[in-house]
Amino acid sequence: MEAATLEQWYALYGYAVHRRCVRLLQSEAEADDALHEVFLRAWRYAHTLQGEEPLPWLCRIADRHCVDLLRRRARQVSTDEARAPVLEEPVAPGSSEQLHLFGQVLAACKDPVRDAAVLYYLDELTQDEVAESLGCSRKTVKERLARFKAVGLQLLTGGRRKRGTG
Repeated sequence: MEAATLEQWYALYGYAVHRRCVRLLQSEAEADDALHEVFLRAWRYAHTLQGEEPLPWLCRIADRHCVDLLRRRARQVSTDEARAPVLEEPVAPGSSEQLHLFGQVLAACKDPVRDAAVLYYLDELTQDEVAESLGCSRKTVKERLARFKAVGLQLLTGGRRKRGTG
């Protein structure tokens, strides 16, 4: 990749990637650092981008980097601080507290579950759109979202499983 291409991507997609990082991290300062890390990784791993549009690829890099940061954060936060009222159905995160909780659940999920949850709850895609984006079936997306919900409930109840969550 040439430096001019990276500069062009930064100009075109930097704002979108930064906003995604802010939503995931709930911190402008951390999002600033994350944005720089995303473009450093894009520079380093540009050879892996083959025929794909740059923005979804940059978003995946941002998601993974932000989730890594959230996982580090989660290790530092006691589980008592992370508890919040149990929601029957996950909703698109809107408030700062919901986004904080959403980030903690993302950090506890495996990559396929995390990817589906980000596209569905954060990007507000339909399950069909998530399936198309991830190259899997709608049923798989539904299962991953159910797993995301189960992980969230498990975190909110302090590790105890509710009946029917599997």
